[in-house]
Amino acid sequence: MPTTHLSVLGLDVQRVVTPLETGDFDADRVRLVRDEADPEQGRDPDDCAEGTSRARTRAARTVSETFSKRLDVSVDEARLPFGASFATLYAATTDLLRESVADGAVDVNLTSAPPQVAAAFYAARTALVDTGVAPHDAITLYAIPADERTDLAAISDLRTIVSEVETANAAFDEFRRVADGPAADAVAQLLRTALSDLRIALADASGDTPRGRGGSATYTQRSKTDSPFGSMSAYVGRAREQLADLVDADQHRPAPEDTRDPNAVLDALDEWLDAETGLLSPVEDDPHELLVRFRESCVARFGKFEDDATIALFDTIDRFDAQLDAYLDARTHLSGAFSPVTEATADLSAAADTSSAHLDELHDGGVARGEAMMSLDGHSLSPLGDLEAIALHVLTTGPPRSRPRTRRAVTAELRERAEHHGIVAGARDEDSWSTFDTFCVDIARNAAEGDAFEKRLSNELRPRLEVAVEALLADGYVQTKRRETGRDALEPSDSARLWAATTDWDEFRETVVDDVLRDCVERELD
Repeated sequence: MPTTHLSVLGLDVQRVVTPLETGDFDADRVRLVRDEADPEQGRDPDDCAEGTSRARTRAARTVSETFSKRLDVSVDEARLPFGASFATLYAATTDLLRESVADGAVDVNLTSAPPQVAAAFYAARTALVDTGVAPHDAITLYAIPADERTDLAAISDLRTIVSEVETANAAFDEFRRVADGPAADAVAQLLRTALSDLRIALADASGDTPRGRGGSATYTQRSKTDSPFGSMSAYVGRAREQLADLVDADQHRPAPEDTRDPNAVLDALDEWLDAETGLLSPVEDDPHELLVRFRESCVARFGKFEDDATIALFDTIDRFDAQLDAYLDARTHLSGAFSPVTEATADLSAAADTSSAHLDELHDGGVARGEAMMSLDGHSLSPLGDLEAIALHVLTTGPPRSRPRTRRAVTAELRERAEHHGIVAGARDEDSWSTFDTFCVDIARNAAEGDAFEKRLSNELRPRLEVAVEALLADGYVQTKRRETGRDALEPSDSARLWAATTDWDEFRETVVDDVLRDCVERELD
């Protein structure tokens, strides 16, 4: 008997394609069931409006191309009014199933179906089977549960990365401020001190000060002849040379290359140090040429003298030269290490900005709140996930509940399931218990342990259940009941009651509840 495979298409791709790709289901004909409001078949996604329309068109094209390339079956489309009233949607769904089952068996993949569409298929199948139009095993409805909410988990991870990048950038900016501010001043201070010593030594050698640094006598030896007239002649000669420099200079502060005055060179070194103080940036101008000019000028002026001041001057020049080399080496190494870090940080910041903007788009589109479907990195989910199904079951089997009471009811359901597994495992030989079985046996046999587990579950599931409830509200399965006192309550809609009435919960819980329970237990064991 030929089999028709109906793949209800939303934004999910992977779990729509997988059952047929892996051969879990056979099909002689594949029909993609799409919303009547979606763009026409074959439309280029880039020509569609941004948002859900473009995303659904892209998903439809991807699924269609995948089936056409990998399956030797005919692929066409069927349309249903996803956004119409439930009565209209139910009637159209019944017609589609009646038409399809007339040709043979029908398998319906509801993985990507919006909740109201899934409910319409459940109701339509029940009606066709109950009225004898289709045998009980002629129509198979199935969904492939996801291991986790990949969409919301990915969004959470992206938000964490963006936050960490922003924190790192703030720390990096502070490091840059300190490195090019207080730290740079501290490192440059040694060179400034050496430059100050050089000025003092030049002044001493030029005879501008009667005493050396620290107030102690600088010149313990006057000259080779030890004659006061010889020393005076030397000072006079040096003063004459300085006067000649001042007379020859046309500007108030002569450029070092236009004068033999060493002070002009020291002024230039001072200006260079003021301009170049920044540990993380490369040195723009090499000051060694200025130091060479200063040494040459000092040799020309004072090379013929051998008094203590002159000897101290050249020693100070050597010390300044060594200090300058050390300063430039530090700047070179820091700048070389800092440059690639700066480039990588800039790229990372740009990527974080892009991710942040994308997250804002997802939030505005409702994805981050669980109100819409999405596909991310090849893994996709519809809003009706495991927790949504459990919460919907809880709300359709009892009185209206507040959100906290709904959460406690869901965790009680999970605890009851854990105790069931513990009782089943406890009846077997202990050597056959898995880690999961052992955990459940402890809960089943120890009420205090069970209470603690239920409390931990309630706290852990709170943010995920908030997303689940928001999704159920957005899709019309749950509505808010206003109460005069206390918190507003959640109550099921007609669509939710129909879903509950047409769903075999005992069979459904073996996958839905167990998936969530095992996930929670594995987190506990980790």
